[in-house]
Amino acid sequence: MRVRLLMLSIATSILAVAPAAAQRPAPGGGMPGRGGGGATASNGVPAVQKVSTTHHTITIDGKQIPYTANAGTMVLYGDNGKPKATVFYIAYTRDQENAATRPVTFFYNGGPGSASIWLDMGIMSPKHPNMGPHGTEPSPPYALVDNPNSPLDVTDLVQVDAMMTGYSRPAPGVPASDYTGERNDVSMFGQFIRDYLDQYHRWASPKYLFGESYGTFRSAGLASELQRSEGIALNGIMLLGTVLDFQYIAPSPTNDIAYSTFLPTYTTTAWYHKKLSPSMESETVQQVAQQSREYAFGDYMTALAKGNALTEAQKTAVAQKLAQLTGLSQKFILETNLRIDPGTFRTQLLRDQRETVGRYDSRLIGINGNAANQREDYDPSDVAPSGAFMSAFMQYLHNDLDYKTNLQYYMGGHTGMWNYGNAGYRGYPNEVESLRLAMAEDPYLHVMVGAGYYDMATPFANAEYTFRHLGFDKTYMDRVEFKYFKSGHMAYLNQASAKNLKADIAQFITSTEHGGTASH
Repeated sequence: MRVRLLMLSIATSILAVAPAAAQRPAPGGGMPGRGGGGATASNGVPAVQKVSTTHHTITIDGKQIPYTANAGTMVLYGDNGKPKATVFYIAYTRDQENAATRPVTFFYNGGPGSASIWLDMGIMSPKHPNMGPHGTEPSPPYALVDNPNSPLDVTDLVQVDAMMTGYSRPAPGVPASDYTGERNDVSMFGQFIRDYLDQYHRWASPKYLFGESYGTFRSAGLASELQRSEGIALNGIMLLGTVLDFQYIAPSPTNDIAYSTFLPTYTTTAWYHKKLSPSMESETVQQVAQQSREYAFGDYMTALAKGNALTEAQKTAVAQKLAQLTGLSQKFILETNLRIDPGTFRTQLLRDQRETVGRYDSRLIGINGNAANQREDYDPSDVAPSGAFMSAFMQYLHNDLDYKTNLQYYMGGHTGMWNYGNAGYRGYPNEVESLRLAMAEDPYLHVMVGAGYYDMATPFANAEYTFRHLGFDKTYMDRVEFKYFKSGHMAYLNQASAKNLKADIAQFITSTEHGGTASH
């Protein structure tokens, strides 16, 4: 997924930060994540509504589910009533149900600047590519097969592509930069959702957001936007590969918190590759994660806060403990000043085997041209699904959904610099307060947080730390539930995890579609 960015690094200028890569940054620069990079220049595309409607059947859990797919573009209008842009979407609606009151979930990926093909082909769509074990890359040509884990049996689904991704384009004369920023992006999604509810008569439906990677950041801002600007209340928000505060995934000499948030993922990764002691290897991934979690946010964070005030004996004690939890040598850890950068960890853990580990899924391994490099030549977990997903998506779109266009489907890399605006007003971009306000104003709003034990793009401990600091009141945490997967950033690539994720989605929607329990 060379184009699916999600926060690889935080740019120096926060108000005009490059996209956070949920995958490898595309040419032109970017942060950690699939998407950004490239220029925002666009000649524009005539804003025309074009929808292809087709009918299908899929078998889920032994039951035949008839559904209608609408693939096309929706025109967005400016305040002057003139067409301003078109947004590409695919809506999957179960037939023989009361669409007016059936749950509907709007889903999207991140980047920023990534199309939503990943969630669509990964878990949502009734069809998907046939991936290898644990989400490894299959050999071409790629097969399009039925997806037994699509949540279409419990909720209607609407894929939405952000501007300058997929087939979403501004109208002629409208600069793409009108949409390539945190606030404009949220406003665009809010307008699309409002217009979709109008056009398809879905105002009475229980409403959900599902975002992955930067899509989680978008969801936090969008929840507040929908309530305050559009009058739309949500039943629930589902997050996968969460980052709501960039500080927690951007370790640096002046930001010690992120070293703590990454440590538990270093431990689970080392455990998977059998780099820990025999006694720790005999434990479960959950057990070693908990050991590391307790140290990361206890003695380790305290030690980092002391900085140069640490004695040599204290440094040695910390290095010994980190060596136990990471599989790295005590000497190497001392050389890093007790602060292990995630990129360095990915190249160092298996250096004796001349291998690197993946960023999006640290179970997957790669090979550097120079085994002494401190950075990966490529991310094996990024490359694995790209070809299969694109091939399967185009087969499905053209052959099954009968959607044709002369435009190129932008997987990512066309949004350019991303303006974080008010989201970065205190230094690092964050939307934590937006989510807190949305939950405060709507006591029925619930949140599900999905996290992979082997996700080194948005480590699970970063999400835990975020929600432990959400509102500092039990009324918030009572409505937040965590789900963990033995997988990476894209939990659905592993079919066992995909099955668990589908069950979690179904349970979450079933428990909240009638309002759930209010928290005051």
